[in-house]
Amino acid sequence: MMIKTEACPADQPDALMRNVLEEVAEEVFLLDGASLCVTWANRTAIRRSGYDLKELCGLNLADLLPPSQEMDHLFRSLRQGEREEILHYGKRRRRDGSRYSATFRLRCFDNALALFVSDDSEAVTLEQALGRSARRFGDFERELLRVNRAMTALTRVSEALVRAKDEASLLDEVCRLAHDIAGYPLVWVGYARHTPGQPVEAMAVAGRDESYIHEADITWSENDPRGRGPAGRAIRSGRMQIARNIATETSFAPWRQAALRHGFRSTIALPLIVQGLPIGAMILYATDIDAFDDKEVRLLGDLAQNLSYGIHTCRVEAERARAERRLKESEARYRSLVELLPDAVLVHRHGNILFANAKAEQLLHLPPCDRLVGRHLASFLHPRHHPQILPLIERGAYAQVPREMSFVRHGGQEFPVEVVGTEIHFHGECARLIVARDITERRQVQAQLVQTAKLATLGEMAAGMAHELSQPINVIRMAAEATLMFMDRGKANHDFQRTQFSMIEAQAGRMAEIIDHIRIFSRKDTAPVEVFDAILVLQSAVQLMAHQAESHDIAVQLAFPSAPWPVSGRPVQLEQVILNLLANAVDAIRQRREEQPGHRGFISLKAAAGADGMLRVEVCDNGIGIPPDVLDRLFEPFFTTKPVGHGTGLGLSVSFGIATSMGGRLEALPGRSGSCFVLTLPRAADCGLLAADCATQPLPSAGTEATHVLLVDDEPLAVETMAHFLGELGYRISIAHNGREAWEVYRNDPADVVVTDLRMPDMDGEMLIDHLRDIDPLQPIVVVTGHMGATEQLGRHGEDDRLTLLKKPVSLAALAQEVERLSRPPA
Repeated sequence: MMIKTEACPADQPDALMRNVLEEVAEEVFLLDGASLCVTWANRTAIRRSGYDLKELCGLNLADLLPPSQEMDHLFRSLRQGEREEILHYGKRRRRDGSRYSATFRLRCFDNALALFVSDDSEAVTLEQALGRSARRFGDFERELLRVNRAMTALTRVSEALVRAKDEASLLDEVCRLAHDIAGYPLVWVGYARHTPGQPVEAMAVAGRDESYIHEADITWSENDPRGRGPAGRAIRSGRMQIARNIATETSFAPWRQAALRHGFRSTIALPLIVQGLPIGAMILYATDIDAFDDKEVRLLGDLAQNLSYGIHTCRVEAERARAERRLKESEARYRSLVELLPDAVLVHRHGNILFANAKAEQLLHLPPCDRLVGRHLASFLHPRHHPQILPLIERGAYAQVPREMSFVRHGGQEFPVEVVGTEIHFHGECARLIVARDITERRQVQAQLVQTAKLATLGEMAAGMAHELSQPINVIRMAAEATLMFMDRGKANHDFQRTQFSMIEAQAGRMAEIIDHIRIFSRKDTAPVEVFDAILVLQSAVQLMAHQAESHDIAVQLAFPSAPWPVSGRPVQLEQVILNLLANAVDAIRQRREEQPGHRGFISLKAAAGADGMLRVEVCDNGIGIPPDVLDRLFEPFFTTKPVGHGTGLGLSVSFGIATSMGGRLEALPGRSGSCFVLTLPRAADCGLLAADCATQPLPSAGTEATHVLLVDDEPLAVETMAHFLGELGYRISIAHNGREAWEVYRNDPADVVVTDLRMPDMDGEMLIDHLRDIDPLQPIVVVTGHMGATEQLGRHGEDDRLTLLKKPVSLAALAQEVERLSRPPA
């Protein structure tokens, strides 16, 4: 058979097939279907032939097969599809020139050939048998058939290992081959089960009378007679077991009658060992006594070893497939979870976005055609955060604690988010995962809670507020009555009247400060963060609570630093914290008095610089105290230790949030007889805090008749008083009692300055201002109002320097100054 030798292609079997073929006892060669060159050979072929793999790949089919004209004919019939395989016997030549008897089996696949070579040097051949005594010819013939039967089974099992798709099909195929090809009448594979009774479960059966296996009820338990047969012993010991004569084998007693009835005379059990542990056995039956000689046993041992390796390989492959399936299911499950999250989930590497869920794109209001993947975090991070956040992103740092910042939506709208991040592996490389939550609604709820707590505090302070207002009203009334009485008697000289009216003016100013303080405290605090003197705020809060403490006979001890202490935040919010703590202290002392009548209560408020450089404010009392078991819940919203109907449960929660937002902390000190709260605040950079300006208002300048002032107020006495005062200063005055009347007056006689109230019937002040601005955007306007929400209502005019706001009760001198300022032409 003349075959041209060509270069060996690089094709090799895949990893699974290669691992299996490397372990078989036969020589295996894979050849290219066109050139017939060796493309791969297993370790057995390399070991027996004496060639290395590179040298073997230089050979072709003609170099491997013994020369034979019959072989040429058989090969042509194989290539033409007339045969499934070629089975040939001959001599196999090694590299060193020596030869050995071998069985050559050649199979043709789609574009390749596979050559299997079995070593027959130890097998008994027909020629050798004929050379012996004719008396022993039958024995040699039977021995040859047995050995060839075992070799055939081993060869075909090696093929099955390559073709097997899973463990079950491998076991079925091996049993079928051992029965159909090798001729064993019954073959089965049983696995040892670690369940009660330790049964051996038949996993695959082939041959006649399969019912015998199902009736046998075999176990591998040493304590059970049905576990002492060949199968049970093979599993326990890990060594093959042979029953050479079933009729006389003592251990075979439980199955003897059934086996003989089915024609079985001998059997062999081959242990299947996977990763060093017996998992079961392969059992073959024969119809002859002592049917398994040493040569056949060795070959069957190789068969069991190959099958064990094939089982292990199938299990590894099955586990890999299960792992891949679980991984895909896990990825799909977590992707669904991430896509359903109400928060934005982003994966980035140094700021470049690698993954974004649908919520992230919805949160940023991206158009349908736009995507976040491929963009940088800086594209939607608010620019004021860039100097702080972008260097962290570049360094690969991440925050495992929530951090609040602002994002910018498509279109420019800013919104607050809470961001938390961690390090992950994404597509095999390190990346950062961040979760961003829109906290717009949460901030609104927090603001509502703060406002609710402030209003609750005002309600608790109502009695004190009434007393604070009744005192100046009482002075004003008595001063006014005394002045009228002395005037009626002709005894009210100029100095007396000036003294009385100065007293009335001072008390009215005192009332204005109290009302203004309540107005500021009660409204929603939307003022920007500023630097202010914390000591002044503490003093102001104490003044508001002083009367309430005194009315309950509670002593208040104060200790403040003499120098200002600048902090950053909102003054009203800090005052709210102190008022909450003082109000709680009063309630705690009152509760203790209910239990201990006559208890002398005191509240201590001390402020001083702490060792850490922060302002430390202590508010302590000798009241009922705080139970130790509620300390952990003290700052939870709506949690209160007060009786039902007293307190909202919001004061301490809101105060804790305010302290945290100012960079400080609020905590309760345990182990005290009463209660003691400590507020610590960091010192802000000193921005030139000044003491309150208590200077007397300067006298107003005289006006001119050329300046026309329109006064609008639905209170006749108020508008007439302002008209009389400004008229005395020389201004030309017009009066209106509602917005519509003022609009008619203005259209007929435009005013240089308009002074108006806000709440009026028949067109309020806001509508009047809008009408005036439509005609003249620079019209000077002074708003005089007692409405607490005026600042918020006029917020859209916040940058209008031609509009000013004065709060009732208003100073006539301050009114005259504003009129004089606004009547001057703009610069």
